[in-house]
Amino acid sequence: MRNNVYDGIKLIGASSLKPQSVSGATAVNGAAVDTLAADNAALYAYAVAASGAPTAASLAVKIQESADGSTNWTDALDNTGTVIGFTLTVTSADAEGEARIEGLNLNRKRYLRAVITPTFTGGTSPASVAVAQIIRGNNEAKPVNTTVSNT
Repeated sequence: MRNNVYDGIKLIGASSLKPQSVSGATAVNGAAVDTLAADNAALYAYAVAASGAPTAASLAVKIQESADGSTNWTDALDNTGTVIGFTLTVTSADAEGEARIEGLNLNRKRYLRAVITPTFTGGTSPASVAVAQIIRGNNEAKPVNTTVSNT
């Protein structure tokens, strides 16, 4: 039996960006999520339809990574060099999206966070309520790497 987030077995959730109102055009940074021991994860975000009657409303959701969880945050890239994330269109309806995050504890930095950047056109003080989670899978203790084999 496979044990990873995509099979829905042993999921360990962590809120990166708790439910909050997003408005204007300033990015909202989520809290750091420690991925130590996990080997795969998913980004999930949900947002309600924008208030204020904008003619266009979208939320760009992406993952950033850091070695220490507090400094030097950079966009997390997939194997093709594309930033891991998606855009939610919330002009007239709620929206949700998800993205795979691979390479945990291999070629990815230890800490991840979600970042949501709103874009609104028109309307009167448009805003949306959004949440983003980083859901870790297969969060099991791994063997310690050594230079000597015991076999």
